[in-house]
Amino acid sequence: MSKSKNDYSNRQHMYRKDYELFYYKDMQFKNVSLHHHDFFEVYFFVKGEVRYQIEGRNYHLVPGDILLVNHKELHQVLIENPDHYYERYVLWLNKDYLRSLSSGRTDLTRCFLDQEKKTLLRTSMENHQLIRGILDKLHYQNKEDGFGADLLPKALLTELMIELNRMSFEEDKLQPQVKKNQLIDSVISFINEHLEEEINMDLLAAEFFISKYHLSREFKKYTGTTLYRFVVQKRLIKAKGLILEGNPITSVYEECGFGDYSNFFRAFKNEYGLTPKEFLGVMEERKASETRADTRI
Repeated sequence: MSKSKNDYSNRQHMYRKDYELFYYKDMQFKNVSLHHHDFFEVYFFVKGEVRYQIEGRNYHLVPGDILLVNHKELHQVLIENPDHYYERYVLWLNKDYLRSLSSGRTDLTRCFLDQEKKTLLRTSMENHQLIRGILDKLHYQNKEDGFGADLLPKALLTELMIELNRMSFEEDKLQPQVKKNQLIDSVISFINEHLEEEINMDLLAAEFFISKYHLSREFKKYTGTTLYRFVVQKRLIKAKGLILEGNPITSVYEECGFGDYSNFFRAFKNEYGLTPKEFLGVMEERKASETRADTRI
């Protein structure tokens, strides 16, 4: 079974309504800036020297490692040796599509959303081969349009997500290498719980009884960004969720701590290239298009 690599693209949005799978193999790859998606991501590491930052935790990866990233987690990859090949599979999953593959008994989104979920799965050789085998078959199906081409990807994705969920909640046999800082973990938890309130370095320094200069340095070290930038991105993630739930755009900014609408409008446009109203219009049109397609099936 032949396998061709995808040309890397820095887009962070899905074209399809179900899933997209990429197989990348790059040399001299540059770091990706801190970002999030409106969908789930399964990242399967094959080769390279990289470190992955997710919500202030740093993961030093070994071949076969799997990362499960949900739609609210800020993350980025850091290349530690650009002269080595950086090889990986990246699977994007629409949240609603994954729910549609689930059943009343089996929730396939659990490995992304459960409070006890693991972010990094360090696999045994047996599981490594199993997961890579499924990903290879799924990647091959991207180019196929023969008999069963509409059913086999769904079957492969269901099998993949069942296995990942099983692995995510079984007892750790292989201990992954995670570099984290208890202070930064606590600061990020505080931020997530107080997004609608004023948050700044002085407030956090007082809350955690620490010098703001030390906090600033440690925060940048473990998250890869500044406190201000991190808070803005987190507020925007919350704002998008509220908009999609039907909350009025003109009141969302208050619930997310932006202070005034102009600041919210500017931050949203700078981050996503769309105004809040344009974003809502795009999402409503996409949903209407999917509904029309479903009625034709």
